[in-house]
Amino acid sequence: MRILLWNCCKGINQKKQIDYFKSFNCDLAVLPELKKSNIDTLSASSSVWITNNHNSPKPNGLGVLAFNDIQIESLPRDDDMEIFIPLKIKTKNINFTLLAVWNFYWACKQGRFKNVNGEECLEWSAMRYYKTIFNDPCLSIGDWNFGPTFSQKEFVRLCDMFGSSGMKSLYHEYNDLPMTETKNFTFKSSMQTYHHLDHMFGSKYFCRNMKSFNVDTLENAVLSDHAPMILDI
Repeated sequence: MRILLWNCCKGINQKKQIDYFKSFNCDLAVLPELKKSNIDTLSASSSVWITNNHNSPKPNGLGVLAFNDIQIESLPRDDDMEIFIPLKIKTKNINFTLLAVWNFYWACKQGRFKNVNGEECLEWSAMRYYKTIFNDPCLSIGDWNFGPTFSQKEFVRLCDMFGSSGMKSLYHEYNDLPMTETKNFTFKSSMQTYHHLDHMFGSKYFCRNMKSFNVDTLENAVLSDHAPMILDI
């Protein structure tokens, strides 16, 4: 099974973006900044999409798309948690829980989300709320907007919270790196700074069964400021 994470930066709209996405031949894709209209174009067999921008006629959102007869089942969620999607993924060989994430980090820090006050940002509320679903086998995949090279303190806290449920950063596990280091950047800002902001966390099943974990280059990423991550199980 191949799982893709890619913040596609305002949707997969042009043919060269569509061709780039399809070149990965993924079975499951977590796509922050996807537009709802992109789902039919990508011919997913099952999908879930949500947005927190209800004022735009064509908003960006968070999409989870399945292919090759993999099925997605929605789990109960708290609408106040914004773009965090708890799901059950059903395949021929395994069923597992997935928490898909598009975390608006700076919006959280500025208190623009519901139920947010000061340092107690949305991501921490969501982590506590959804902790009960972090049972093996389980994945959490998404753009967290912080990492080992940007807001490292918050990333270490996130790793510790996942660690308390037996989940690890699969990138760091596969590359045998401490959580405060990276060999690959997944984001290039308009200021030409580079960071690792996109993450996959997995339970023991996924740590044991990783065949490969790759990060494509930012130079290859078509019309996006984020590089795709590819997990093969």
